[in-house]
Amino acid sequence: MSSVMPVLVRAKGIAIVNLQCEHLTNPIGFDNPSVRLSWILQDALSGAQQTAYQLTVGTDEKQVKAGRGNIWQTQKMKTDVSLVTYAGQLLQPFTKYYWAVTVWGKNGKPIQSSVASFEMGMIDQSHWHGSWISDSKGIDKKAAPYLHKTFSIQKQITSARVYVAAAGLYELYSNGKQVGDHRFDPMYTRFDRRNLYVTYDVTRQLQSGKNAVGILLGNGWYNFQSRAVWDFERSPWRNRPALCLDLRVTYSDGTTDIINTDKTWKTTLSPVVFDSIYTGEQYNARREILDWNKPDFDDSKWSDVINRQAPSANITAHAMVPVRNVEKIAAVSFKKINDTTYLYDLGRNIAGVSQITLNGDSNIRIKLVHAERLNAEGMPDQSNVDYFLAEATRLTDPFATDIYYLNGKSAETFMPRFNYKGFQYVEVVSNKPIKLTQESLVGWFMHSDVAQVGHINTSNPLLNKLYAATNASYLSNLFLATQRTALNDKRTAGQEMHT
Repeated sequence: MSSVMPVLVRAKGIAIVNLQCEHLTNPIGFDNPSVRLSWILQDALSGAQQTAYQLTVGTDEKQVKAGRGNIWQTQKMKTDVSLVTYAGQLLQPFTKYYWAVTVWGKNGKPIQSSVASFEMGMIDQSHWHGSWISDSKGIDKKAAPYLHKTFSIQKQITSARVYVAAAGLYELYSNGKQVGDHRFDPMYTRFDRRNLYVTYDVTRQLQSGKNAVGILLGNGWYNFQSRAVWDFERSPWRNRPALCLDLRVTYSDGTTDIINTDKTWKTTLSPVVFDSIYTGEQYNARREILDWNKPDFDDSKWSDVINRQAPSANITAHAMVPVRNVEKIAAVSFKKINDTTYLYDLGRNIAGVSQITLNGDSNIRIKLVHAERLNAEGMPDQSNVDYFLAEATRLTDPFATDIYYLNGKSAETFMPRFNYKGFQYVEVVSNKPIKLTQESLVGWFMHSDVAQVGHINTSNPLLNKLYAATNASYLSNLFLATQRTALNDKRTAGQEMHT
């Protein structure tokens, strides 16, 4: 392999930006041994173009920065291509790689990028240690389970990664704190044919001595609870949610420990007493278990987990931009209907969830009814969407409606974890008088957290509004777009359901 030692060009307006691996920035947990590396030449010169590139990949960041790669180094490639498939030494599991690119521009001078990275995950399913586990409840059990495991660390940690495969949705906790800010991990697949695992860096969340991992496991698209036109409740893969987890801890002495799911884990039912991805969530704060996900919690009275067969024989990396709570939206108007009913208007239609903060005693139950429009009386009208639900379902599982039972201890904040709605208006209805303000409720616009690469702004207000509406509609469905990669499988599943 030849080595061209680039000269770092610092000319004004010239840079190599947006270094990505598989269209993600410094990602971790890949399976594909032929990852694609990409970049953008940012050059203010008229007629600017890339005339050549050279890629450098290695396991030593300093060496890569110096233009030397021990894993792969291309020749000077005379082309304007800026999306290149890796073709070096075989990539190894659980290994971090650093890479940089040198680009020659129109003026023929080399420009060196900064150093980016990517990290491989399991690559092959044989590297999994964890078993698939669940509680012993059936598919019609409404409450979501907690899962809990404590372990000890005595050495100095250099890195720690959690690999989580789930049939259903989950929230992951380490030592009492939620890991990451993703929503709806993992994405929808045809679960009996393919399952996704997500990788998290928890190096800074572990500690010397006793540690704990906690999981709240929701239904998602795997154990669909609501009878509706999509027929998910009749899907051939449906079962009680299950989980497989490996926590891989690497120490300064080069050794590794793996804490994985097995029958030593403990489980109990959580305060999430019902969750359905398309309808709503019901949360009973009176059933909260204090510090359930912390190291000193005593889980001796919890039940043992059971082993479960893997939902499919194909467990692969979740390599995509995550869904997040992207934008917090305050209510633009607020109306008190009476002592038990309030109406909020967010001012625009979004896909996401609402979040409410309130005080009250432990006998109070509130319902949050979400809608995209109002009826003639000025109250939420769901007639454009609730027909998706079977008539018999609407009483116990109302469409786009969350139910929260207060514990009465202090100010309480509720935001659903495992569902979303399309809405602009939220009606809050209580069984007893409550006091709310306009600031008591906000909305969260949720979607795959993609970067915006362009913007339209014209002198015509109508065109600007059309752009805003189109962009909002696109983003409101974007976390569905990632799920639709498996839509053909869903249609096949639907055919099987009806045969």
